[in-house]
Amino acid sequence: MVQVAGEAVPALRIRCGDDPYSIGPGDAPILIGRELPAQIRVDDPCISRIHARVDVSGGHWVVTDAGSTNGMFVDGRRVDSVDVHDTATVRLGHAEGTAVTLTVDDTGAGTATAVDIDIDIDVGIARAGAAVADRREELGHSRRRLEADGIIDQQALADFEAGRLWPSEDVRARIEQFLKWPAGVVAAVRAGSAAPEDESTEILSDTVQTAVMVDAADIALGNVRARIESAPPQHDSGYDDYVTALLFDLRGLETMARNAGKTTHRPDAAVVLSDIRRTYNELMVRAAQAPGAPLSRRLYAARHSAELTVEETADVAGVSVDAVTDAESGRYVDPTESAALEALVRRLAAR
Repeated sequence: MVQVAGEAVPALRIRCGDDPYSIGPGDAPILIGRELPAQIRVDDPCISRIHARVDVSGGHWVVTDAGSTNGMFVDGRRVDSVDVHDTATVRLGHAEGTAVTLTVDDTGAGTATAVDIDIDIDVGIARAGAAVADRREELGHSRRRLEADGIIDQQALADFEAGRLWPSEDVRARIEQFLKWPAGVVAAVRAGSAAPEDESTEILSDTVQTAVMVDAADIALGNVRARIESAPPQHDSGYDDYVTALLFDLRGLETMARNAGKTTHRPDAAVVLSDIRRTYNELMVRAAQAPGAPLSRRLYAARHSAELTVEETADVAGVSVDAVTDAESGRYVDPTESAALEALVRRLAAR
């Protein structure tokens, strides 16, 4: 269970329509929507594919609108999120839509039974996969068509759209080109940005689309920063996986912002790219202080603290530039070179 301020976050009972569910904080986040990749599904045309998200934030449960078309409502008023400290009821799709009641189970043993909840899904990948599926269907393309055109294997695409697989950067680039999206959209959506509206991708010029992507990267960066502030304690067993996901999203945003900067003359593209890199550096330095932090983070933090380039680090450690790059990326490094880099980290830390 997630530990916050030394206390366990309690389980949560959910009633969606007539169906009961019970989840623990280790199951979060849980998605509610019309179809996969949502784990709790509602057969209602007013409900988006991914409509709402149930997660733990700040030591308590929160239900959040996941960018749905028709919204989430409480007492007839559309809301973006609701904190669940005891019991809360939201309606999905419209003010009198499907009722979802969430009750904190302080006993730790809810009476509801988990029903058809598939928790082996990454919520960010699920969000990006759902956006790809929506766009693919808007354009009238089957999964078989993408496989036939050499974009991505049918099964791999199905797994991606269900939130179980994250395609490589090359495959994502092919998908974006096929769907007529600017470069970097898929990674931005995974990080929290909204997918481009259909009108923007068909009417706007490449320059304007790129400008939109700069703004999207800025918005997504804000989402990542909020998640950084909600990170579990460094001693928590889930801290490493949590940080790994954040760093992955930041690298995706950096790629998107860097590509945007190549095709637009907007000064704020440089500002956003700088902000992304600064956030990445700060997170790496913080994560390097966690117990058992891997060499990749400790080396990166030590190098940046000492203001050494990759080449300078390789020179003073007596290793190749590739060894430094591979070590900081978490890839395999020859044990002799790894030991030399460990020695350098210790020496820099002893200053």
